[in-house]
Amino acid sequence: MWWYLSDLSRFKQERLAVEALAANSAWMTPLETRLDDEKRLILDVDIKVGTRTFPVFLRYPANFPHTPPSVYPRGDESLWSNHQFGPGGELCLEHGPDTWTSDTAGARVLESAHRLLSKENPPSGKPQAVPSRHEVSVGQRFRTTHSRLFLTRDQSGFLAGVPVRTKLSAKVLLEFRSECTVYFIDKVDMPDGEPWHSAEIPRTLSGESFDRSASILRIHEQSALPPSADITEFKAAAIALGFEGTEPTVIILKGTSVHTYVVLDTAVLAVTTMPLEPEAQRLDEAHAALKSKSVAIVGCGSVGSKIATMLARSGVSDFYLIDDDLLLPGNLVRHDLDWRDIGMHKADAVAQKIKNVNPAAQVLVRRIRMAGQESSGSADAAMSSLTIRDLIVDATANANVFNLASALAVSARKPMVWALVYGGGFGGLVARYRPEIEPPPPIMRRAIENWFAEKNYKPKVVTRDYATGGDGPPLIADDADVTSIAAPAARMVIDTLIGRDPSHFPFSAYVVGLAQEAGLFTQ
Repeated sequence: MWWYLSDLSRFKQERLAVEALAANSAWMTPLETRLDDEKRLILDVDIKVGTRTFPVFLRYPANFPHTPPSVYPRGDESLWSNHQFGPGGELCLEHGPDTWTSDTAGARVLESAHRLLSKENPPSGKPQAVPSRHEVSVGQRFRTTHSRLFLTRDQSGFLAGVPVRTKLSAKVLLEFRSECTVYFIDKVDMPDGEPWHSAEIPRTLSGESFDRSASILRIHEQSALPPSADITEFKAAAIALGFEGTEPTVIILKGTSVHTYVVLDTAVLAVTTMPLEPEAQRLDEAHAALKSKSVAIVGCGSVGSKIATMLARSGVSDFYLIDDDLLLPGNLVRHDLDWRDIGMHKADAVAQKIKNVNPAAQVLVRRIRMAGQESSGSADAAMSSLTIRDLIVDATANANVFNLASALAVSARKPMVWALVYGGGFGGLVARYRPEIEPPPPIMRRAIENWFAEKNYKPKVVTRDYATGGDGPPLIADDADVTSIAAPAARMVIDTLIGRDPSHFPFSAYVVGLAQEAGLFTQ
């Protein structure tokens, strides 16, 4: 039920407060009380400032008094104030969602509107700048901006060094989304013919985006920017600055600002440059060591794909991926990839995901089936590459692969982490082997199986080979189940690579319980 029907006392208070304000204020004239199409209470008011009258309406929200009323221009689509959400939009006043208290009357909001309009439109004297009651976020500023140019920190530094009157050719990438189009500078051709690339933008992005050619030119700070309202005037002004007039994209550098224009057949589209992202350290100093570490991941299924992505985000920059399977729609219930990767080999798609997350990453892919029917040469090359990595991850849940990977880890004296997801949402296992610290993985696996046997419980594990089909039902587990096991496995990999002392993991194997299952631990 609406507040003005369920809380008649508050409705009366609001009406009396408005009547008192009108009786004591010559600037306000109440006109009509009505309901809009959504049954929200509306009060039409005229606010007078000097000789000018501002027609407004005060709209009470459905959740009043827990959220504040709003003041809008009434029948006027112009921009009244610097504190307004666009032409014809709501006035940004002292009372907003972040400052509102439920005991404040709607009449106080009208007073706030009068103060704002009076200071910015005084009857005499100069208009005053009204300070904002809050900082507007980048996201708020860009809500109405469709075309956006994103610059990395090294691109900003590069553009700042371009001399006046120097013109460069470039390629710009376009990422089309429903809410916006984002532009990236992919490369800049230097005068000597060598291309310059940002080290912060993934090279893989160019294969997933549309592109346009562009010209970059720095102009004097005293020079005027070309007018973008008329394409003929724009081209004439651009030619006068030093452009050819036929460029599909024009990037003008003026002082510290970057102005981008997309030239269409009959119009010019101005692209807003996003502010540089503030520098902020998000990982501890120890993670810097991961940049020089290499990780082999055997199995790029649901668990392996998530571990790989987490490690790439954490700073690991050298990966070796082994998997021969293809990504199919049925995998998406718990895989880290999505429909854009359907039909690709999982290893190739995960490699691309890694590079999209960490542009500095180097990824070697082998589309082979470990412990499967492969040529002797392929199998031997795969195993040789496996043993030169700093750590091996087995994410296959395949006993034959586990035996082979653990044998290689022991003989090459390399640490190994493995993870299993148990069916039915019960949980899973995360374990690691470190030479001279833990016993060989097969012995550890036997000890874990004995532990479960002592509890009179046998976890549900994969009984079919996903790569070839095989017999048995698929594993029953959702994305949350898989992520809950992949995350501690990735943490264990990071802990091992950094060599934390003491380790964040005092034990070598962990059974992670996610739900209670009948018959477990009843003895």
